[in-house]
Amino acid sequence: MSNGAVLSSHDDKANLIDDFYGRLLGLCSDREHTISLENLGIPNFDLSALDAPFSEKEVWDTICLIPLDKAPGPDGFTGRFYKVCWDIIKADVMAAFSAVGCRRFINFHVLNTAYITLIPKFEGSDQVKDFRPISLVHNFAKLLTKLLANRLAGRLHSMVSPNQSAFIKGRFIQDNFMLVQ
Repeated sequence: MSNGAVLSSHDDKANLIDDFYGRLLGLCSDREHTISLENLGIPNFDLSALDAPFSEKEVWDTICLIPLDKAPGPDGFTGRFYKVCWDIIKADVMAAFSAVGCRRFINFHVLNTAYITLIPKFEGSDQVKDFRPISLVHNFAKLLTKLLANRLAGRLHSMVSPNQSAFIKGRFIQDNFMLVQ
């Protein structure tokens, strides 16, 4: 609904949702100031190893970590598909990861798409604010980001200050509360 009017066309609904989230999130503007990390004394880290080609074992180990039947994306594939069909799809998946590593992104725009759907927060939802947007992303993209995150995770302890006590494996935000006590 928009101002009491019921919208029925796809374009009208899309415009209403776009306007709602545009007002809610605001617009991106150019920054007036930038921060020079060199002037802050933040050390540089050699992250060139993160660019190494993905090994079959590394990809398989990551596939073993993804949930079996959770949230298929636009491709319809789940973790179970990758696990059960690995012997059949291995060469194609590894070729796709090799293409990503070599920055050959032709036709990869398809993998950068997602289905966005609105889930009602309660029965009788009829305003945009009454819905929760969710995004269904391709499992290949999830797998790629998981691979990259796993590579980076092993380096975070040395890269992130010990004062940062959350969002790093083995560190807990409750530690800050205990220190304050």
